[in-house]
This record gives sequence, structure tokens and C-alpha cells, in this order.
Amino acid sequence: MKALVFTSKYCPYCRAFEKVVERLMGELNGTVEFEVVDVDEKRELAEKYEVLMLPTLVLADGDEVLGGFMGFADYKTAREAILEQISAFLKPDYKN
Repeated sequence: MKALVFTSKYCPYCRAFEKVVERLMGELNGTVEFEVVDVDEKRELAEKYEVLMLPTLVLADGDEVLGGFMGFADYKTAREAILEQISAFLKPDYKN
């Protein structure tokens, strides 16, 4: 399972959200693989996932989109949203 985090170096909210993502990477390592995508460098990937605003987080399993959210979220909100959306796919022994 992968979290694609769409950002831009020109977006101040993206810079702030990347700090949240770094914290989540440490906590959810092994459950969710995070990839930060700069839309200025990978425009085709942003178009594929129909990214309309920044930052945007897309949860995907292969090419299947499982969920995600748009806009800045603090750590607690982002963590809860991710865990809620992937809960059906987590191993039963995962402790949040």
C-alpha cells in the first residue's frame, strides 16, 4: 500500500505537510509506503490521479485508488484519515 503525497516547491502548505508526512513515515513504516511527488517534475502522475489542489494525498494499492484527501492536515487528522481509510486492508494484529 502506498501513499502518494502530491506537493510543489512553490506551495507553503505543502512544505508544512511534508513535515507531517515525515512523522507519519516513521510511525506507519511497513504499513504504508510514502512517496512525495513534486507535481512540477511529475505532472503526468498528478494528471493520472486527477490532482486538483495541493497538497493531496492519494492512498493506492497498485493502480487502485483506496482513498486519500486534499489540503493540509495536521498530524492527528492525517493519521486518523489514513488509518480509517486503510483499516480494511490492515493485518488483524496491527495496533494503532
